[in-house]
Amino acid sequence: MERSCTEQERERLFAMMATGEHDATLQQMADEVVAAVDDPAVEIAVPAHRADEILSVLLQSAPRKQRRGRLVMFARWAAAILLPVGAAILYFLQPVSKPANTIQAVALQDLPPATHGAVLTLGDGSKLTLDSARKGLLASQGGARVMLSQGTLAYDAQNAGTVSYNTLSTPRGRLFQLVLPDGSAVWLNAASSITFPTRFAGNERIVTLTGEAYFDIRPDAAKPFRVKLANNTTVQVLGTAFNINAYDNESAITATLISGRVQVNGIGNNSRVLQPGYQASLSYTAAGIQVSRADTSQVLAWKNGIFNFDNADVQTVMKQLERWYNIEVQYENGVPAISFGGKMDRNLSLKNITRMLEISKVHCRLEGKKLIITE
Repeated sequence: MERSCTEQERERLFAMMATGEHDATLQQMADEVVAAVDDPAVEIAVPAHRADEILSVLLQSAPRKQRRGRLVMFARWAAAILLPVGAAILYFLQPVSKPANTIQAVALQDLPPATHGAVLTLGDGSKLTLDSARKGLLASQGGARVMLSQGTLAYDAQNAGTVSYNTLSTPRGRLFQLVLPDGSAVWLNAASSITFPTRFAGNERIVTLTGEAYFDIRPDAAKPFRVKLANNTTVQVLGTAFNINAYDNESAITATLISGRVQVNGIGNNSRVLQPGYQASLSYTAAGIQVSRADTSQVLAWKNGIFNFDNADVQTVMKQLERWYNIEVQYENGVPAISFGGKMDRNLSLKNITRMLEISKVHCRLEGKKLIITE
């Protein structure tokens, strides 16, 4: 069987899913696919790790154990059909108790997903607009050379003398990569900024972060690496990989350790040492540091080009969409009490996202750059 589809067929499938008219047919198709996947004689030629990345939003209306089982099986079917053309289509799952009203299709404008881009503010205050197309020598500051190549900003501090401080900022709808003067790598998420020196002088390496970034730090026992955050919070490392989420519109700062060892220092004398796979959470409004096991695949989903909305409520989802699509979300009739699960490709346009929201019973309309949640 040839598992592929044309662009027209893909759009038709989206259109079918965006209305309630074909729910019964889609449910029957899902049941048939699930039955086929359960049959060991039927081969679905899609690797399991790729099936997990077929992208979608699911209404968490079924019991978790049942919902997840159906999700994995249907994901493999979707992957077999759609991956050959690079399509990112939702996992379709019928709620156990289907609401009496059907979904109404809504004609929406469209906005593209985030792309590579940032603004670099030099030590003298001048600003350079960066994108993935630009390359070569951008500036020289006190002997430090600022280079851009293949969408990554890098610093050559070999001949640096005077230290200047630069700030790399990503607006909403943009993200960027940076190699610091010591060779450490930083991935900067949308609506974030990092301030750093053109050369790490003295006995420590210090940068300041707002927003979210993933760090892969070059080991140097003689110069510990520190990330300064809001509320006098710091994350201190020697050599390690970790993620920090410090957006000011979130309820807490979170630091998640992927490998190595870090110490998180909060207000006063509060500090905790993290082991790989653990996350520290520091509230903006209360003292103390909470440490728990982390779902690192969910934490790093943004870096890997995925939205991971497992156990996410509507507000959590919308905050990510605001940053990624450079939109403002408003709630016309309150926040829907819905939780999501599953994954979705970040390379989708906003129109495809809103189609998935409609299927999940989150109704919305787009007015300019305002996404209004109507119910």
